[in-house]
Amino acid sequence: MQVTPTVANGERRAIRRALADWRALGRLGAAGVAGPWARTEPVAADWRRWLDQALMALGTALLCAGVIVFFAFNWQDLHKFSKFALLAAAISLLAGFAWLRPGGDKAGRAALGGAQVLAGVLLAVIGQTYQTGADAWQLFALWALLAMPWALAARAAPHWWLVIVVGNLALLRYFSIRFGVDGIFALLFDARFVRTATLWLLGAVLVQMALWHLLCARAPALGFQGQTGARMLAALACMHAGWLGLSSLLGSSFDGASFVLAVVVLAALIWWYRQRAFDIVVLSLACLTGIALAVAALGKVLFEGKSDFGAFLLLGLVTIGLAAGAAAWLMRAYRSQLEQA
Repeated sequence: MQVTPTVANGERRAIRRALADWRALGRLGAAGVAGPWARTEPVAADWRRWLDQALMALGTALLCAGVIVFFAFNWQDLHKFSKFALLAAAISLLAGFAWLRPGGDKAGRAALGGAQVLAGVLLAVIGQTYQTGADAWQLFALWALLAMPWALAARAAPHWWLVIVVGNLALLRYFSIRFGVDGIFALLFDARFVRTATLWLLGAVLVQMALWHLLCARAPALGFQGQTGARMLAALACMHAGWLGLSSLLGSSFDGASFVLAVVVLAALIWWYRQRAFDIVVLSLACLTGIALAVAALGKVLFEGKSDFGAFLLLGLVTIGLAAGAAAWLMRAYRSQLEQA
């Protein structure tokens, strides 16, 4: 097993995990692990590359934050056309810099990421300058649409993560307006609308997950790569499914259909990310959500029966048992995946 000094960090971590698991399974002795493990240690070039990337990301974030603070501080002193011109010039400079860089260059991609963020700032400035009565969900939706061409130009997964985040913020705000709820978080805690809103949000996230996996299989060259995008969407799906199940349990009347749907969604996630697209992080999130629903369901049964303090002890023991069982199953699944690989 040869590890060159320029091996990618992700590959380096995978080799270290494989060596550790092979050692735990008894496939390698201590002497057999020492040599390959030492070659996976980062060298000076790796630290310089990591520092370059970290400083580049930090610089891009600070540049975008500086632009936002500049407009917030000088809002009254700038003419509206000056605001538009300054933002358009900043976006054009970033786009021109990225265009001059070679394809796949990290500095060029960072510039495109900055242009993505400033496109949203431009929309916010337009909305503040011309008060048309439009709601914030329209800003987020248009921002997500405007961010897509920059992501296509960058052909990198992090640019699609921004699209995912902004798009789902638009969905949250849209449903809060549709149901007449004042605020995004109030939407998720208002008993009158939580079931309908969560069902819509869960369906939207599941559609996004299916689309993401399809694009990862068909168009990886456009930046649909890696596991982070799928993990973000899976985390949202677990959150919505868990909240749907909890709201059905904790409401004034038990909603069996919603609870069953939440369990089915979690089971589907576990099956998919165990059998088709293995991801231990998503499996862990789904197991955690399932444990929360199981403990909540048991708690509802116990406390509706006017149980005494022993119910708390039983809930604690059940939680520990479920967590231990899930951890053991996850470890077996992970080792089985390593053996198949």
